[in-house]
Order: sequence, then C-alpha cells, then structure tokens
Amino acid sequence: PDFDEKAIEVLKYIIERSESVIVIAHAAIDMLKKQGIPYKKCVVIPHGCPSVDCTKGKSIKESLGLKGRLVASTFGLISSGKGIEYAIQALPEVIKKEPQIVYLIIGETHPEVRKHEGEKYRNELTRLVSELGLEENVRFTNRFITKRELIKYLQATDIYLTPYISPNQISSGTLTYALGAGKAVVSTPYYHAQEVLANDRGILCKFKDSTSIAEGINRLLDENFRGEMQKRAYKYSRQFLWKNVAKKYIKRIK
Repeated sequence: PDFDEKAIEVLKYIIERSESVIVIAHAAIDMLKKQGIPYKKCVVIPHGCPSVDCTKGKSIKESLGLKGRLVASTFGLISSGKGIEYAIQALPEVIKKEPQIVYLIIGETHPEVRKHEGEKYRNELTRLVSELGLEENVRFTNRFITKRELIKYLQATDIYLTPYISPNQISSGTLTYALGAGKAVVSTPYYHAQEVLANDRGILCKFKDSTSIAEGINRLLDENFRGEMQKRAYKYSRQFLWKNVAKKYIKRIK
C-alpha cells in the first residue's frame, strides 16, 4: 500500500497501456483506488491451484513415515519473511495437548536469500528446534519438491500454517494450494489470508506471536471442528482450480 513515487509512475504507465489488469485479491483493487490509479479496467482473478482429492490421508501418512501423527506443515521457498520461528516456538504449548504433532517445513531456501546470506535462516531454525528439544516434532525437507510430492505432503497434512510476518502480502500460492487440498489453516492476517480465510474458513492469529499461533492450532485439535473447517475450505477453493481460473482469463480477453 505504500508505493514510492517512482513505483506509482511505473504502475500508471503499465496500466494506461494495458487492455486489462488482473489482480489476485480484492484488497489490490482498494489499493489502486487509494493511489488514484484508474481501476475500472481491473478484475480480480484468484491465484490458481491444482485439483487435489480431499482425503484424511491415513495411508499417505504411512507412506511418509507419519503414521499416527497429527501433521502440521508449511511449504515453499524458505526465507525469514515466512515467520517459521514463531510456529516452532508455538509447538511446546501444543505438545502438552497433542504430543504426536509433527511440523513439516518443506522446501529449499529461496535462491536469492541463499545468494546473499547462505543458509543462515535455516540454521537459526535448526538451532531453535534443538534448544526447545523438538527434534521429534519438527522435520525439514531441504529441497525443491515436485508437484506430485507436494500434493502427497498436502494430503498428509491436518493443519497448514502460514505465520508470515508482513501484513502487506497480497497473495500466497501456498495458502491457495492448502485450501485447494481442503486443509484447516492457521495464518497471520496478511491481506490474502484475511480475504480467503473469512467466514470461518481458517483461523487468524497475531503477527510474530507464538502464543496466538499455539492457541489457533489447539483449537484445531478438535477433530470435528477441524473437519468442518476443512469442508468449508475445500468448497470455497473450487473457484481456484486452474481450469476455472483459465476460464476467467479467457472470458476477460474475449
């Protein structure tokens, strides 16, 4: 929302020369209005996701060595903006109620981050896990995974976490994928999360607040409550399927 003067100039230049402007969340339309940018040619078309069968994932958990575990996960390119340390710090409070929880942190370090600071952030997370004695409750998958693997991990997930630290994030592909797989989500209230997790489709927690994250996860330990939230998320996310997103683009350019 706080563009500098040069960014506004570039954005106006692009929009003036564009037949149509796609934004991924309704919050972006409001931002354009506030910046005095013509928005009538803008349309919201959401971030897409693959079609994933909604499953309780028991057999998939077994294949991943997660039999009997309650699985929380975060996936994507890893950087400090993900706020993963706050999710890790939330675990001791959750473990008191659910000792079998395991938190999967899936994905390699962002290439640009690795270029400038190496594996500093991941090493800090690893040290935090060790300091808190969470070696049995946190697993890292330090590599880029295929779409097939990602879907498998999502199907094995019970609770998806996006503890991002920036309120200005307008879109999260990982959040869209999690909803598309019918997962219950605990997330900080960045722009995209506020929009897609409204109406009890997920739980919003405070920024940089491990206690708040723990409270959100603990609410989802109730299997019936979690199941109802998963159903709402799955039903809502059908509009995000790639085939439906593609149709919206085609309709817009005709």
